[in-house]
Amino acid sequence: MQTKTISHFLPVSTLPIEECDRHYREVHTRFARRFMRDMDDVVSYHVNRATAEFDLVGDWRQRPRAFRFIVIRTRSGPLRMAPELAAVLAEDHRGFLRELRNFPVEEQVVVDELRGQTALVKYLFEFDRPPGTHPAEARRMIDGTVAALAAEAGEALGLRLLLANHVLGEREAAPIDEPGQRALPTLLPETCKQAFLEFWFDQQEWAEEWFRRPEVSTALRDPAWALARGYRVDEECGLDRR
Repeated sequence: MQTKTISHFLPVSTLPIEECDRHYREVHTRFARRFMRDMDDVVSYHVNRATAEFDLVGDWRQRPRAFRFIVIRTRSGPLRMAPELAAVLAEDHRGFLRELRNFPVEEQVVVDELRGQTALVKYLFEFDRPPGTHPAEARRMIDGTVAALAAEAGEALGLRLLLANHVLGEREAAPIDEPGQRALPTLLPETCKQAFLEFWFDQQEWAEEWFRRPEVSTALRDPAWALARGYRVDEECGLDRR
């Protein structure tokens, strides 16, 4: 059975965001996909840059508060690497990354209309449960959100894939120069993160027309969540053995 993780991080506070992204694209991801290519356990590796955020009027004109998301699938368990490799990565993180957060997730396929398309646009939403909310209650909340979106999917021209990723935990990350620059294998006692939703569409115009539908925007913006944010993202494939 495959394991899937979704991670996100912010740029270091000491450099411009585009310099951090340049290093990430030209150095870090090149290094990562080369060592993952030699790891038989890695199924896929995708990187995502947030380019716009779902705003108050149902458009995408807000500057994104997120930066980068990483999605990795493995054949069995979390990505395993030698201590020497982990140390090299942590040292490289100091040059572009802070507040790394890594979440093992359970993937639920809500809509699958992929039929051989070769060009898609992607959107990603994240949800945090309010303090004091029991995880079981938050799971019922996100299940309600997913059900509402599934009911509207028939009106979504060009919606090819919708995945609900239910967070199973959060791995620790230790500070070096800034918080969360060294990834650790241990899980935190708890996390506020509840879920990530991933959407793929044929066309940005049709996607954003659908997100403006009152039934859709209401489901995605439920004020009961402590955090409910959506991003248009540019996705790149580093490796995919599926």
